Amino acid sequence: MNFRLGARLWWGVPILLVLLWAIGLLVVASFPGLTTPPSYVLWLQPLGRYARDIASMIALGSLVVGGLLTSSRRALQWAMGWSILWFAILAVLLMLTISDVQAVTPWEALGTAPSFLIDDYVGRVFLAQFIGIIVFALLLSGAGNRRVAWMAAIVGTAACVAPSFLGHGGMVGEHISATVSLGIHLGAVSLWVGGLAAVIALVLVQPELASSVLPRFSLLALWCVIIIAESGLLNASLRVGSVSLFVGTVYGSLIIVKAALLGWLIRLGWMQRRRAMPQAVSGSTSLLAKFAGREFVVMGAAIAISVVLSRIGPPSGTLASAAFSPLSIVALGLVIPALLAWSLPRPTWLSRLSEYPEVPAMALLVVVAEVAGLGLLNRFLGLEFGLALGSLVLVAVGWIAAACLFGTRGMIGIVILAIGWPAVIILTASLSATRASWQLNLVSIVLAEAALVAIALRQRSRTQDRELVHV
Repeated sequence: MNFRLGARLWWGVPILLVLLWAIGLLVVASFPGLTTPPSYVLWLQPLGRYARDIASMIALGSLVVGGLLTSSRRALQWAMGWSILWFAILAVLLMLTISDVQAVTPWEALGTAPSFLIDDYVGRVFLAQFIGIIVFALLLSGAGNRRVAWMAAIVGTAACVAPSFLGHGGMVGEHISATVSLGIHLGAVSLWVGGLAAVIALVLVQPELASSVLPRFSLLALWCVIIIAESGLLNASLRVGSVSLFVGTVYGSLIIVKAALLGWLIRLGWMQRRRAMPQAVSGSTSLLAKFAGREFVVMGAAIAISVVLSRIGPPSGTLASAAFSPLSIVALGLVIPALLAWSLPRPTWLSRLSEYPEVPAMALLVVVAEVAGLGLLNRFLGLEFGLALGSLVLVAVGWIAAACLFGTRGMIGIVILAIGWPAVIILTASLSATRASWQLNLVSIVLAEAALVAIALRQRSRTQDRELVHV
């Protein structure tokens, strides 16, 4: 078993804990006369879900890489080791789930586990996962045969998809479409994330396989990304039915952040295909490992957000707000615009404006205060249309500012935004009728500052590259 497979995926753990803390999901809600589970169950359970997802993805990805894309006994051994870990984590998660549902300690949950697995709907979903993992592990012993490998891949994918039936509503009534789309989404994510972890690890230890396995996995990853984007969009539209719920609630803003992270992953994957793959095929895997490391960090953050989304559940239509969530402001004003500025060519007029980055930087701060703080567009255009147009304005002005930040004098604009952003977020929070918690505001400020630091490092790297070219 190789514990270094996708090691940076675990960087999502602190992100998960910070989000849970900011949203207030690490505090036990106690009511007089009602028993509550131990407080440590509240943070161990989402950690268990995160660990289960990582283990299941790597087990499935190792099988696909070792049994379908190549004939690697080493990768199949990784799949067996991670499937055992997957089973063990799921057993612990079962105890934590029973503890949460029945308000008992995990040790007391051991006695009720058999009846819970048979009589309870949630327990039967767990039982299906246990059976799937066992069958998956048994098939791994014969996965050198391509037919058996296909069977193992189908069973493993089904086991990875099973947690979607634990969502809000399950396979009941109008929730069927949401559950099915979520299951497809989870299956594609598992193949993509786990497959990338396995293929990178395999190429690093056996560079001679790069020329055959990398193009094959690249095609698989492309299809996975298409399915993830389509199923994610469908699932989000089914669970969040209005613009106000997207930009005004924690659930909706986390979906926006997750979509932005998917965009960054697509960009990184494209750069890896264009720049790192040719070098890896020729024998140099350093750039491939570098890009993969960045992808794993972003993937870990996206998986952490998914765990949080499953924990808080979709918002009710009655919770529509005229205010922007601080997380959606960061996503719409900085994260998505930075991606657009990095990916798209700059128009000529924008190149000239980049000589004065302080102007678009100040403009972005003003737009955030006016659109998200005062809500001017909402007053004249109505709630939904005003928020929709305001979101587009944030992205557009943010793109202009981000494009100028990547210029030769971009550091001036970065400093202005780094100093002004906390003040604008605090001002926006004070003007909002539905105020976010100080923890959520703090997390959004830290996220914005991290994005600005990343832009500064990128801008510095490009400046050094230009200096080397002139030398």
